[in-house]
Amino acid sequence: MKFLLFLWQFPQNIFGLILSKIEKSFKSRYFEIEYYATRNPGKYMKGCAISLGDFIILDISNFSEQTIRHEHGHQIQSKILGQLYLLVIGLPSAIGNFINRIFHKKWDNNKREKWYYSLPWEHWADKLGKVNRKFTNH
Repeated sequence: MKFLLFLWQFPQNIFGLILSKIEKSFKSRYFEIEYYATRNPGKYMKGCAISLGDFIILDISNFSEQTIRHEHGHQIQSKILGQLYLLVIGLPSAIGNFINRIFHKKWDNNKREKWYYSLPWEHWADKLGKVNRKFTNH
């Protein structure tokens, strides 16, 4: 069964394995969620977290329970969508992240996070990961 799941999620598992090796990540566990953390992330992973199949890779300075649970939600999406995950979740998530970092630089953090996590694929990951976000209204 585990082998079939690995094949179902094959592209993201391969990318996750490669990225975890590039980032020299170490495997850890938070609650029942396994993840790979890196202490000295490259310029692309600095302050980031990503879920690719069985791999949650994150900058240890960006660690929080909320981050782990959100990325775990993406892991569940990967199990549901299989090889479609990168197209349906990964690409839109990367584009949303890019838009937020480039075009919303002048927004305060609360407004940026509210915009990003209201995107359908991010909201779904929060729901699957049991993340309850609270945003201040201003």
